[in-house]
Amino acid sequence: MPLNDGYGVLVGTLLSYSCDAGHTNGHYYHCTLMVKTRFAHYRCPVDLDSKEQATGIEWRIIELGDAQAFPLSAMGNGWHRLESHPGSGALDYCRSSLFPADGIWERGTGRRAFMSMEPLLSQASRLFIFGEPFRTGRGVHNIHQNQGDPPSSRWAPENGPWQDGAIVVERRDGTVAAFLCRFRSQRPCEPDAGSLPA
Repeated sequence: MPLNDGYGVLVGTLLSYSCDAGHTNGHYYHCTLMVKTRFAHYRCPVDLDSKEQATGIEWRIIELGDAQAFPLSAMGNGWHRLESHPGSGALDYCRSSLFPADGIWERGTGRRAFMSMEPLLSQASRLFIFGEPFRTGRGVHNIHQNQGDPPSSRWAPENGPWQDGAIVVERRDGTVAAFLCRFRSQRPCEPDAGSLPA
């Protein structure tokens, strides 16, 4: 099943970012990016909740090389809906040729994950935010792996290929890097990417 409200990428420039001050039961830890396009501002909460577990979230940063080689580099600022299949520009942590299968994932708390992400934001000339659009208002969420949730999870019905969220940063020096994250409760990619439940 796909994400309930579709999938796509927001392209724009970073206005500001901030993280939740605290963490309480029933509350998720988010770091929110405010992204500017030509005509609007978008709110992009990145869910880095780890339930305060020391290894509750996993993340990796992947260098993607020169911006001119990034498939969506010529895309204009704004929200762009993407079909969930190869060749559309959609991302898939397990199947996309952009992401090497043998990469190392770091593990830690949401705060540690943000500390890894923040240097990318400080170097950004443009952002590509992949995820699900808000149902109401302007914004993007589900900026993380969107497959591999266990059958018992409330999010399992939204598992699907070619709809993973990510933050791709085009730096001022013309290089591109991606920040990917997933939760420890989600199954990681396996050698046969097609074996991950869709």
